[in-house]
Amino acid sequence: MECEFADSRPTTLSKTYWFMGQLRFGAGEASAQEWTWMPEPTYNNWRNEMVVVRIIQRGVLDIEQSGVRLHLTEGAMLLLDPRRRFTQTMSADAAGMSVRVPRSALEQRGIRLCDHSMFVADPAAPEVRLLRGLLESTAEHGRGMSAANRAHVAEHLIDLMSILVAGDPTAPKRIRSPEVVLSKAKRFMERNIGNERIDVQAIAHAIGVSPGHLSKMFTNSGTSVMRFLWQLRLERARALLSEPQAGLRMTEVASQCGFVNAAHFSRAFKQQYGTTPRETRRKTGGS
Repeated sequence: MECEFADSRPTTLSKTYWFMGQLRFGAGEASAQEWTWMPEPTYNNWRNEMVVVRIIQRGVLDIEQSGVRLHLTEGAMLLLDPRRRFTQTMSADAAGMSVRVPRSALEQRGIRLCDHSMFVADPAAPEVRLLRGLLESTAEHGRGMSAANRAHVAEHLIDLMSILVAGDPTAPKRIRSPEVVLSKAKRFMERNIGNERIDVQAIAHAIGVSPGHLSKMFTNSGTSVMRFLWQLRLERARALLSEPQAGLRMTEVASQCGFVNAAHFSRAFKQQYGTTPRETRRKTGGS
């Protein structure tokens, strides 16, 4: 990165980064500065793996990339491909935030991004205002959350990135490959793991495919829908038992993981792992 001050006046530059699951948030202030981001052919360069969402919270940002120039004011939300060189100039009181979103996470949701120039979402659109508000609220309050909850919130935010991409006329439509169907079904199960009533029909309806098609996708991957869900419940239960801070009773663990009762949970757990939930908690120090 190259950085030049726009003039001789006093300048301010502060930047903070933190992770929310797969997302990397950044917040900062900059005054009267010009930056040029230059792609680097380094190993595992993050710019090859991410797209960037920028939100202007104060001041003005002028940015140029591939011959396209944008003048962004407070409230603007920009989708940027960081693989391409770009130059940005901030006004004397500029402040904003950014979110790095993994391309792979978007592709798992059927969202494919074309190689194109920058895109600015319509700031007056209700969907865009909602997404911007959620991102800003997460930036303000998210760092105090537990790692598990940060990851959970991040997954929902990545889902909502479709709002931003949907407004881009150059973006391709969603794809419905087997990988995308499986990924959506698995995410639905993870988020509804405490619901003991979910079945193939409910999962298929939630992601917009037929039960037969969903079952076929899982069979082709070497398992079944309900077998995967069963394994997911047990893995979540084992993780909860290993967390000293959780302090959950066995009935609470069973309920949070979608088992009918504690006895049902204990039998299934021992059948899978060869030990009871209480023995597992004792061995792992989960209290």
